[in-house]
Amino acid sequence: METDILLLLSNISRYKRYSSLIREERLSEDIRFIYKDLNNYYNELGKEDVDWLEFKAWVITLKHPSMNEDRIALVDALCDKLHNSDPVEDGAVMKNLSTRYWANLISETAYDVVLGKAEMCAVKEHIKEYNLEVTGVAWDLENLSLSNSELLEQLRDLRDAPKYNWSISELQLILGPISKGDFIILAARPDGGKTTFLATQAVHFASQLDDGDCVLWCNNEESGSRIRLRQTQAALNWTREEVMKDLTKSVEQFEEKVGVGKIQVMDNTSMTVHDIEAAIEACNPKVIIVDQIWKVGGFEKQYGTGIDRYAKLAQYVRDLAKRYGPIIGASQLDGTADNTKYPMMGSLYGSKTSVQGEADAILTIGQSNDEGAEMRFLRAPKNKLSYAHNDFRSAGCAIKIDKERAQIISLLGDDHV
Repeated sequence: METDILLLLSNISRYKRYSSLIREERLSEDIRFIYKDLNNYYNELGKEDVDWLEFKAWVITLKHPSMNEDRIALVDALCDKLHNSDPVEDGAVMKNLSTRYWANLISETAYDVVLGKAEMCAVKEHIKEYNLEVTGVAWDLENLSLSNSELLEQLRDLRDAPKYNWSISELQLILGPISKGDFIILAARPDGGKTTFLATQAVHFASQLDDGDCVLWCNNEESGSRIRLRQTQAALNWTREEVMKDLTKSVEQFEEKVGVGKIQVMDNTSMTVHDIEAAIEACNPKVIIVDQIWKVGGFEKQYGTGIDRYAKLAQYVRDLAKRYGPIIGASQLDGTADNTKYPMMGSLYGSKTSVQGEADAILTIGQSNDEGAEMRFLRAPKNKLSYAHNDFRSAGCAIKIDKERAQIISLLGDDHV
């Protein structure tokens, strides 16, 4: 049981979340000795996860160089045991600490309600989050049952909601048209073609919108001017030199083809979830693009900066998609996806299964050194989108990319768009 506590706290976000709930005087002497040094380990080495072999060496040689031989032997054995143990993702320890964490947060929020600093709905939201995290059930008594008329209305909403087509047949078959509620993660290695992909789709989505509607592009990656350049190239099929030759003409032709104000760009390298909501309120977009989603700020206080925070962020973005419109969030693939035509979703940077679980679809862009610099490979290793073609939703496909003109090129043709 005590070693489970150390395993649970071996991630910095969980340490910050749960350490205040641990009564260290109730731990055995050896466990307490290790526990007391965890905070120093995180602070001094800047780690997000504990490498127990590294921790052992750090404790014995640097932190406590005068440690006696008996204690060294105990620390050595305990750290080896922790190193060879599976991570704690569930079980009694996790449930106990999570329950106490939420009880504390709920009580603090309830007291804020008493003082007039918070609304009762905040308490209700915390209780809902507790149920979802600890019991796996999001209790919502007002919506536990649906009458036939309510069910019919929801199905009608799904059928009649505005849908937006992709620019090439391959995407139309794999993913199908997207609509409100859809949350898609687009992932590729650096320089894999994410910006070109997003630019072509933003332009194509914008061309399907009514007057006064727009696509919102939330940019925290490249400079805003480069994003605008790629959008212009994507719309006009021009090189950078052709766009720059006559900027007035370029803007006029872009607006003629796409529409005035049809793509709104929020350019903010330190963007938070609050900035995104403010931008949504300001322009009421029909489609939202977030590039890069894992860099968006928010939830650091509760979850730190690691996997748990990213999971909560993904959950939050999914809720935005339900409220406002389909969201495409760009992310990175880690080094395991190098020179891989069809990367698995486990290669998604900075996440585990919790992030993947929030997305309706994960679309990966792969490439292979043997296939040529212009070839890219699309596949959706997770795909729960309602209008995906059943024969293609799990299939991979090849396309071409023209970075010089910001184009993605179908090899199937336009028959399915």
